[in-house]
Amino acid sequence: MLAHQMNSETSEISLSFDTLQSSWFGGRAEQPVLSAFGFRLSGGGAHQSKTMMQRELESLIAPGRVTGDELKFAAIEENVLGKSTANSRRLTFQHMASLYGLVVQPPMTRVFLKLWESDSEGHNLQALLVSLARDPILRETARVVLKGAIGESVQRPLFEEALSSAHPGRFSEKTIRSAAQNCAATWTQSGHLQGSVKKVRRRVSPTPATVALAALLATVAGFGGPAILSSIWMQILDLSPDQALDQLRRAEAIGLARVRSAGDVTEISIRQPMAATLGVRELEHV
Repeated sequence: MLAHQMNSETSEISLSFDTLQSSWFGGRAEQPVLSAFGFRLSGGGAHQSKTMMQRELESLIAPGRVTGDELKFAAIEENVLGKSTANSRRLTFQHMASLYGLVVQPPMTRVFLKLWESDSEGHNLQALLVSLARDPILRETARVVLKGAIGESVQRPLFEEALSSAHPGRFSEKTIRSAAQNCAATWTQSGHLQGSVKKVRRRVSPTPATVALAALLATVAGFGGPAILSSIWMQILDLSPDQALDQLRRAEAIGLARVRSAGDVTEISIRQPMAATLGVRELEHV
């Protein structure tokens, strides 16, 4: 349980977009804990060649099909992804397994799969949250989306600039262009952007279970109490701290969070309620 004093200063925290990458992790973050939970802290990711593959996820994850072996068999042998060749099936599943941890499933993936079963309305944003946790390339484009006002045009060159700035000289222009296109497509699949050629910023509406997942990621990422509510993980869901707190109270009603307030003190507990409700006992030890 994390207890911190809620006051006007902490509830109005605004993250610096110039240091967005470091803003994903708070002062309590511990690299071994992050890695064991399922975060990827460095390197490239699926978005160098793929999007978050929302349509493929919807086809692949189904009741009674959750273990790594079951998912691999369905993708490659049963071709539930609808790919034309065996090689494309294997390659697509390889990217999906890397992005979501589908084969050797860390606690993050187990929580994701459990929520997927019970909250169909939250699929796109839950997939986005896990993709952000596991792909540094995608994380580096978040500032482009968050800086865009609702209704404003957000075009691919902005994504290219963000990636080039984050990796000067590391990637070729072709790789930057491809990754930028894939990242923009992922933000479209999540609902933050709308349009095929001209993309426009839209506000997303997360479910309580999705907000609980964001709070869990924020907690493991080193944030506590009110800092959870104002973290980048909640900003991604277009929530103010007050809105995030309200949604966590709704998540409490379905057993995914515990929120207690007494005067200026707000206590937020995520891991223990989720461990009990979802049956992911590893959360109690992360």
